[in-house]
Amino acid sequence: ILMGDLLETTFNFVLSEWYYTSAFFFIFFSFLYFVGTYITELIIRVKSKDASIRQIVFAKKPHQTGKEIQNSLVSILVFSLQAILFQYLFSIGVFKIRFDQPMHCLWEIPLLFVWNEFHFYCMHWLLHRRFLFKHVHKVHHWSKEPTSYSIFSFHWFEAFLLGTVIFFPLFFHEFQVYSLLSLPVMSLIINLLGHCNHEVPRDLPSSNFRKYTFRHSMHHKWSSGNFGFMLTIFDKLFKTEVSENKK
Repeated sequence: ILMGDLLETTFNFVLSEWYYTSAFFFIFFSFLYFVGTYITELIIRVKSKDASIRQIVFAKKPHQTGKEIQNSLVSILVFSLQAILFQYLFSIGVFKIRFDQPMHCLWEIPLLFVWNEFHFYCMHWLLHRRFLFKHVHKVHHWSKEPTSYSIFSFHWFEAFLLGTVIFFPLFFHEFQVYSLLSLPVMSLIINLLGHCNHEVPRDLPSSNFRKYTFRHSMHHKWSSGNFGFMLTIFDKLFKTEVSENKK
């Protein structure tokens, strides 16, 4: 109970003024990004030594990491500016956050996971339309070899589109604070797994759930298909899977 009270007090303070909200989310997403990429790269270095994981695509460009970090900081800035709208809708009572029934997280978090997958698929498909790919999504696809640092390496407009994922559910339901906090953490982990470009050697078809890292590496390699992330259901449903012969 004390933890819940502390969290509620903190959130009410953070959401009391737009500049507190924006600053908090810039720090929050920066922390997630740099800690997440550091841990992922560390795991890759350790596991690569004994060949327990293997690299999928070999196409890294000169100074790629620096450019990916630069683009990612722009994306994080966009996320923090979007938070101003979040704060406004919260302040006028459109968005409400619950702190009183944490057990609801047991169904809210899976619901947000599925929503995140569907939202990502839709936005990703849209970004691959000719105009948006040429002028927006090409920034992300500059990284032919995906890396941990490319998870937020977006054009500012792509960052804006992907950042809308949190808004739609809150128009329809009052989520627990733990569920809402789980969404960016869950999204970051999925992004890191998808972009790390290393996988445990497995003799499995690319459509298998456990091949999600391979599927997204193929997406970066060919710049087409595999618009979903962890789940294959939407690619199967809308027939956007990259064929097996593109290994």
